[in-house]
Amino acid sequence: MTVKALRRTLLGAVAILCFAAGAASACLGKSDPALDDNFSKPDAGWPNGDNVTPTPQGLVIKPPVNGSTWAVNSNYTMDGSDLCVTVAWPTTMPSPANEDTVGDVGVLFWKRDNDNYYMAAISPDGIAVVSRYLNNQWLTIANPAHSDAVKTGPGVANEIEVTTKGNAGMLYINGTKIADFHGQAPPGGGGPPGVYAESGPSVTSWIFSRVQLYTLPQ
Repeated sequence: MTVKALRRTLLGAVAILCFAAGAASACLGKSDPALDDNFSKPDAGWPNGDNVTPTPQGLVIKPPVNGSTWAVNSNYTMDGSDLCVTVAWPTTMPSPANEDTVGDVGVLFWKRDNDNYYMAAISPDGIAVVSRYLNNQWLTIANPAHSDAVKTGPGVANEIEVTTKGNAGMLYINGTKIADFHGQAPPGGGGPPGVYAESGPSVTSWIFSRVQLYTLPQ
């Protein structure tokens, strides 16, 4: 489950789209979630292993040095869904703090298998990106771009949200629309919802304090 994401030197592109800001309602403004997990009593669908641990403070993920780790909840699917996670930057970060020194963090979706999935993530220097991992390569879905919607600074929390319907998706950060994108959703329900995290030259400890999943109107 670990693979380093070198998206600033991406190997290919399948659909490059411009980032566009726009106002939207954050997940906390919605109701009737299919899943709303603050990990006080973690949903049984989350893994619990060496570097993924549900705790009362949240889902703790510690990717290996210069590597990445993802975790999906096998009890749910992403077909016509709105996935929203809350995650904070580490309380102590190097200077400069960026993808290379700290790592990216975000959500994982449209997962077919361990070699074919999508992720939307942010980095500590305010960069947002949507990528696809396919056959040991990272492909650009929405170009890495700076967004003022990303809150930066040690210990600061961000809300990362992806909606998917068919082969179309949208990325929001803290309620602001960042990008529209298209891809190839897996058949049979869109794949499980998940979270994604990286480490830099030393292990970064990430805490996902809340994960929400909503069904989009038909």
